[in-house]
Amino acid sequence: GRASNATTPNPPKRAAPSESPSRAETTNGSAEAKRAAAGVGERRKRRYLIAVRPLPGFAPMSADIIHDTLKGMDDVEILRRIRPKGLKGLGAGAHPGAQEIFVARMDETRAQNLRQSAPPHVVIEPDGVLAAGEPILPAPLAAGRATPTPRARREVRLQVVGEGDKPLASAGVTIFGRGLFGFQGITDQSGTANVTIFDAEAELEDVPAVYVQPTADHWERLIARPKLHAAEPNLVKLEPLRPKGAEKRVGWGSQLMGLDGRAAELTGSGVKIGLIDSGCDTSHASLRHVTHGVDLTGNGGREWTRDEIGQGTHCAGIIAGTDGSGVRGIAPGAEIHVFKLSPGGHFSDLIEALDQCIERQIDIVHLGLVTDQYSELVAQKILEARLKGVACVAAAGDEGGPVRYPARLPGVLSVAAIGRLAEFPQETRHALTAIPELIGPTGLFATNFSGAGPEIDVCGPGVAVVSSAPGGGLAARDGTAIAAAHVVGFAAVILAHHPLFRGAYAQRGEQRVKALFDLVRGSAMPPVFDPTRVGAGLPDLQRVPGLGAAADRDAWNRAAPHPGAFATAKDGQATVPAGVLSGGLAGAMALMQLRAVGLL
Repeated sequence: GRASNATTPNPPKRAAPSESPSRAETTNGSAEAKRAAAGVGERRKRRYLIAVRPLPGFAPMSADIIHDTLKGMDDVEILRRIRPKGLKGLGAGAHPGAQEIFVARMDETRAQNLRQSAPPHVVIEPDGVLAAGEPILPAPLAAGRATPTPRARREVRLQVVGEGDKPLASAGVTIFGRGLFGFQGITDQSGTANVTIFDAEAELEDVPAVYVQPTADHWERLIARPKLHAAEPNLVKLEPLRPKGAEKRVGWGSQLMGLDGRAAELTGSGVKIGLIDSGCDTSHASLRHVTHGVDLTGNGGREWTRDEIGQGTHCAGIIAGTDGSGVRGIAPGAEIHVFKLSPGGHFSDLIEALDQCIERQIDIVHLGLVTDQYSELVAQKILEARLKGVACVAAAGDEGGPVRYPARLPGVLSVAAIGRLAEFPQETRHALTAIPELIGPTGLFATNFSGAGPEIDVCGPGVAVVSSAPGGGLAARDGTAIAAAHVVGFAAVILAHHPLFRGAYAQRGEQRVKALFDLVRGSAMPPVFDPTRVGAGLPDLQRVPGLGAAADRDAWNRAAPHPGAFATAKDGQATVPAGVLSGGLAGAMALMQLRAVGLL
């Protein structure tokens, strides 16, 4: 079991022992010719993670043994060596996830052979791809088949305009053809998109739908059974997107979560939030205060401020946007650290991001990227992060099936998405997201795209949520990452302002994360009766003991057995506001609530 006696995978015979891994694929003089002849039929190489699984009571294997073994294989290319950043001085194996990890490229046969020859404490797993969630079109628009051979084609021109018939550039246009295969185009500066339908048998009157998605400041539009003309432009007019009411500074979801009114004074100041998503456009008026970020997709520099997908920018606005564009974030005083992992991010990049979160002492992490693959090494890193006081909140996934990873993993707070009727025009994709039998009496509904299962902890607003869009302006988006952003902001407010986290749980660690998650779950109320879709329900700040309207924090201080645990800025003030219970009774009730959720 000791490192000196540990067995290692048996490397194949090498043609040149001194050659470097980067040149391993070119040692044979005919290798390039063989690859050229094989073309797309060549066996594809994939990325894999290799690391040592810590075993209690055994000395850890040296990472150099793994490195030397991989380096000695001609058909294996070492891409990266990830050394943990957050556990300096603690020693290898001190915590789950503390080991070094190698990222290597090899074909599937080589990986399988490695697994069979490696000792049981060596982990070899795919370096899976992470994706930003985007709700799929529900049936009947979700199905599809291969496009017919494009021998004949039809040209359809669409003219997209907004308020005052102003042409809208860069709007995405999708025309669904036979078999519901989509043909796409993008509008030019004149608002025109020419879409080619490759189908010899297609008739325009058979087109089931046209979908138009603007870049910002307008509602999308999904037109069922449109009347299209081949000989002239087809006009599509979009409604302007404006927050309802001139004084509105928070979204409908934030209002439902009790984050308006007096709660708007709670800014989340002092809390560090890690946004692991698709980047963040800091040129947006609401996000200019975001100055910390890194691009882990391999582009380097300030590419983290370039958000090709838009999800990261949207979530950043929900969490901490200022009201520069008319919609205020939940915790604008929080410090946002952006980790761009999409497009193109892998498990290894997520592990690197979590390592940096531990090193930077991030308090709460928003995990907006999902995958259907399990990773033991990612699970270990999330557990390590929790042990070091990093609270991970994860999106449940947007494909309508089981909860996706990493939201399925122990130690994270998994968030599903809900919507509310009358928050969007009917002729939009938002209107197709409700599950009819799961619409509550207040119009809140469970969504058909959200991941569902017993792993769901809570739900959050995730349909037609208005927030910041790349390039400026506002956009309405759906998704569980959007819902998770609400919960992240909610948790930041609790962590920054609840007296528990300035006393009993001031120190970073797993107990602080547990206390935070317990308060979030304990405040929730289910909008519909299906815990597999909404978990404990929608968190409500007014139901958080110590922060909500029903509790007086001064009374907590007077009644608490450890006064320091409940100290506030108003400590020492003797007056009791009208309508608030007497100090002793209010404090006793508050303590009972804390004991009920296991915090005392």
